Amino acid sequence: MDAQSTVNAAEKTATLRLSGPCGTEHAAALAAAWGALLVQMDGALSQEKSKTAPPSQGFVAVLDLSGVTGVGLAFFEVMTAAAKALARRGIAVSRQGALPDSLRQAAHLAGFTTAPGLGCLFAPPPDGQTAQARP
Repeated sequence: MDAQSTVNAAEKTATLRLSGPCGTEHAAALAAAWGALLVQMDGALSQEKSKTAPPSQGFVAVLDLSGVTGVGLAFFEVMTAAAKALARRGIAVSRQGALPDSLRQAAHLAGFTTAPGLGCLFAPPPDGQTAQARP
């Protein structure tokens, strides 16, 4: 598994791009990638000094899964934990890029296409729109 993250404080976006296999043996690395992204986001948010709105307001975490070649159940467990951690901060999660068919099928079989807060990340977006999970 390869994970690349970027945070753009000006645009209030944090992107995590995953590629390669994300099986059970990659769960610790995936959790670490999400943890590193949260640390980067917290750093960007701590620099924001808004007195009228919470610093996380308007911030979006973007997940790019287009390069993922396979997943295990642990992948969905880590994704659920990450989505909950972001939701506690009031940060929405959206998906960009194509969703590999194997990932869509795995999500469907594991029941994650209907999971509250996650389902839209693993289902094809309607009419080519961006999939988004609200906190």
